[in-house]
This record gives sequence, C-alpha cells and structure tokens, in this order.
Amino acid sequence: MKLKTSRNANMELLRIISMIMVTMLHALAKSDLLPTFVMGVSLNGWIAWILEVLSIGAVNIFMLISGYFLVNSEFKLKRLIELILQTFLYSAVPFVVFLASGKLGPEEKGIYQLLNNFLPIHMDTYWFITAYVVVYMLSPVITKGLKAVTKKQLITVIVCLLIYECVLKSILPFRLTTDTKGYSFLWYIIMFLIGAYFRLFGFRILDKQYKGWILYLGGSALVLIGTFAIGRIIAATDRLNGLQGLFTEYNHVFALISAVGIFTAFVHMKPIEGIAAKIICILSPMALGVYLLQESLVLRFEWQKWFGLPGALELSTPIFLLKVFAAVLGMYALGTAVDAVRKVIFKFAPIPVEKLIKQKKGSLDGEKPSGDMTE
Repeated sequence: MKLKTSRNANMELLRIISMIMVTMLHALAKSDLLPTFVMGVSLNGWIAWILEVLSIGAVNIFMLISGYFLVNSEFKLKRLIELILQTFLYSAVPFVVFLASGKLGPEEKGIYQLLNNFLPIHMDTYWFITAYVVVYMLSPVITKGLKAVTKKQLITVIVCLLIYECVLKSILPFRLTTDTKGYSFLWYIIMFLIGAYFRLFGFRILDKQYKGWILYLGGSALVLIGTFAIGRIIAATDRLNGLQGLFTEYNHVFALISAVGIFTAFVHMKPIEGIAAKIICILSPMALGVYLLQESLVLRFEWQKWFGLPGALELSTPIFLLKVFAAVLGMYALGTAVDAVRKVIFKFAPIPVEKLIKQKKGSLDGEKPSGDMTE
C-alpha cells in the first residue's frame, strides 16, 4: 500500500536541501572560512569556496519555490499570522534568555536592540522574512495578475526586471546605487515571477533533469571562476576592490543560473513516493525554523563557535571537513528539533495559537493546503 501525501515531496526535499545550503553559507562566511583570492589560498580555503559556490543558489531557490507553489494557492490570513508569531518567538526568546543569563553587553540592551528583537519584521531583523511577508500579503493580487497576462507579456516583464536588477550589475565594472545585492523585496518578486512562470508554462529548453544539473554545476563553477578572477585583478591592479564579493551576491546572473538549474532538476526528477516522501514531508515544514534560530540576533555569530569553526582553516583537511559538515548538519538538526517543539507549543498552549488564528467561513482563506515556501 502506498503512503500518500498532498505535498510535492520533490519540492519539499529541495526545500530541506536549500536550508542545509543556507546553513552552509552562514557557517562558512560567519566563521571567516572564505579567504580572499587576493592572496594565496590553501587547500582548505579552496574546499570552503567550492562548498560556498555549490550553496550560493539556496536563497534564490526558496524564492523560486514560493512562486512555484503560491501561483496556484489561495491567500491564508491564518498562515500569515502564524508566520509573524513564529518569527517573533525566534527573535524574542533567545534575546530574553541571553539577557536573563547576563550574556549581553550594554550595547546589546539599548532601545534599538529591543526594537530589533521584538519587532523583527518591521526592523528587517530577518531580511528574508520581511520580504516574504510583503510578497505573501500581495500574493492574491500578484497571482491574479499572473493569470491575466499572456505568456509573452510575462516573459517581457521578467526579462525587463532581470535587466534592471540582475544583468546590468553583473556586467558593469562598478557598483550601482540601486543594487541591494539581492537582499530586497524586489528581488524576491522577480524570483517569485520566475517560479510562477515555471509552474504555469515551464521552460522548453530546460525540459530534462540532466539539463538542470548541468546548469547548476555550470553556474556554480562560473561563480567560483569569477570570484577568483576578481581577486587576482585586485591583487595585480589594486582596483575593483568594491566588487570583491560581486559573484556571490544573490542577484548576480551566475548565482541565478545556479539556482534555476537545481530547481529545474528537482522539477523534472522522478516523483518521490512511499515512506521517503512521508518522512520528507514531515521534516520540511520545520526548515524555516532552522533559519530563524540560526539567524536570531544573539545567535547569528555565536553558534559557529559551538562547533569550533573559527580558525578551522588551519586544521588538517579531513578534520576541517568533519567540523564543517558536523556544524551544518548539527545546526540543521537542532533547528528542526526546536521548531518541532515550537509546533507543539503552538498547538497545545493554554490558549492554542491555532485557535487564535483560526479562520471563519467566508474569510480570505481557502481550505486546501497552500504548499507555500514556509509551510
């Protein structure tokens, strides 16, 4: 007998993998494990950079998944409120715990820090969640518009937006004032539109799984080559210093190619079924909690120390790899466990959160599962 699930196990697995990739990005960058190519780079440094570029599409993948699912889903006020409460919990509770334990310095107790921890969405504490909340609130309007335009019109809109936000910054040898490096609501909208286009029309040129993998590996390789080239140019000329991280920014064309590649590979992958699908669909809703935990303000640069990552470049290569993967998988497991507890609290609290946000008949909500990026 087959185990059935209403969720797309392929996309849920990609969501899990993407969050592991996000954790990898935070582990490497926030432990100073990515040496610049201006100077010589050790074997461990090269390995760190390979892991970095293979993970660079992670955030774009999450955005693509949002558009892919939400274009055929209905807005749920219940989901919006739950997301806001979940974000508040992960921001405020660690801060209160650190405050009560005396681990915060005077500069971390000011009014600005209080606002950042207790108003995380409006203070952009988690830039990704802030962007997602705005996109989700607009999703009924966006999805209606997407279904009202022709395929040609949608392609035109996407291409124009990509030229404005992605292509020009990727080819010009200077910084544009409007370039947010992909940390913005606008970039989220663009990725949302591309994901929705995949769902509505598909891409004829990317109709096979192997093509997606080639695109992913090719885009990742180009990110590495570009980063190396910029480093060597800076070393030789002492120019372009402001572009050192250009190729690893979310709205660079190579990072986009990498994300679209792996996304396409999973879209065309043989459907996952049975017990594997069931396990994936149980674990995937906790993926967002992994991000919220590791990026809370008091833990953002702290959890890497738990696993001994700072200074790990100086270790032997096997030990270096062991530490990096232990940190990434360990933090993912911890975040999943914490979010499982959070889900129980929301369900069985004295005044259950589920009851507080329960929708009455006739609201904007639909009854079917939305399958959205964060659910």
